[in-house]
Amino acid sequence: MIIDWQASKEDWIDRMRVDVVARLLADTRFAGAKAMVGRFEDCVARWHKGGNFRSVINDGNELSAAAAILDDMRSQDRLLYEPKLVQTPKSIDFCVVWADGARSWIDMKTVAPQWKNDTAAWEQFSRIANDFPDNAALIVDRAFCGAALGTQFLKARWSLIQRTIELEAKMALLTPAEKGPVRLLVCNEGAWHEDDLEDFADLYFSGHFRADDWAKNAVARYLAERNLTFQRSLAGFCYLERRHDETSARRFTVDVRGPRLFGPMAA
Repeated sequence: MIIDWQASKEDWIDRMRVDVVARLLADTRFAGAKAMVGRFEDCVARWHKGGNFRSVINDGNELSAAAAILDDMRSQDRLLYEPKLVQTPKSIDFCVVWADGARSWIDMKTVAPQWKNDTAAWEQFSRIANDFPDNAALIVDRAFCGAALGTQFLKARWSLIQRTIELEAKMALLTPAEKGPVRLLVCNEGAWHEDDLEDFADLYFSGHFRADDWAKNAVARYLAERNLTFQRSLAGFCYLERRHDETSARRFTVDVRGPRLFGPMAA
């Protein structure tokens, strides 16, 4: 069966407009709806002129995230999109202004590592796999896209580290009047699992790896080689999952943490 990818993409854009865009524009709590929708439509127009569809997907993820955040808000709360910050031209994607005037910030990033299933990717994954902890490992099969899957899981961890440190730096620039809890919202299109974010969140807040984290040696080495440290200033991590053919989030979790079933985490 031959798939008409152009028609499939156009269909997804049309469904996004009906399922999500119309809803956001109709929600009076969302002051930035027109700006966000305008950005999405501009991106679609650039794609029609030969641009990259990846940008359209990323903007679609933002639309889905806005809808999920609004679902968690009360009728008297307000949602702002990329409000201007006082001390920096950088932006934080969302600001929730609660009924009592308090603020909460949410910066969203799509973590979608590139699919690369070649020999070099397999060799890279194999080198890292040799250092997996004795009690936990990521098992993939070379014959079944093991190179792509293995490197995607690892690169997702690297991206979580990078995005977290970037957001901590932006958070430090907030003025006293702007301050409020800041969270990183991570969008996943199916390339990795929510429990990867659970492992990362537990490391971030405790300073220790979970005993069952298969990536702990690789993550520790990545941090050490780049001399990276966390300020641990973020309030939490949120997880949003939306597959490519979907318009709305199939899963949205606020303040992700790992389960507490097997005692304390490892050092």
